[in-house]
Amino acid sequence: MDNLSDQALKVQVFNICFEALNTRLTDLRAEVVQLRLSIANDSKSSMGDKYETSREMMQQEINRLEQQIALTGQQLFNLKAINLDKSYAQIEKGSLVRTSMGLFFIAVSYGEVKIAAQSCFVISEIAPLAKLLFNTKLGGSFELNKKLVEVLAVC
Repeated sequence: MDNLSDQALKVQVFNICFEALNTRLTDLRAEVVQLRLSIANDSKSSMGDKYETSREMMQQEINRLEQQIALTGQQLFNLKAINLDKSYAQIEKGSLVRTSMGLFFIAVSYGEVKIAAQSCFVISEIAPLAKLLFNTKLGGSFELNKKLVEVLAVC
């Protein structure tokens, strides 16, 4: 284990996820603004069908981006709901869990975060692995893909 405590690691992982999601939300919103400007500035030419097709494709892209904005906004909301100061007696949402197969932060579906030469996988509470972890306490174990996984620490 590195010099970084699990609590400090958890705060850093949280901050990385928060910043990345915030940046993503800002970028998605900027894309929507650009597309709306393109639609507004697109002048109708003699090729009416081509114009309408282009406009429809841009509108579909705006709709797709707005779905991503809603999803990212929900992830940020769920992340903000986590109390980083809370001590966990058992594994639940907001827990940083050190297992024999790796380090996991149960928060939102984000993926791998590397800090101080350590990989931490940020998973949502509905992920199959999180559901297995929820049924396990510190010092306990569970089976995953026919391998025994031990819970070494909970923060």
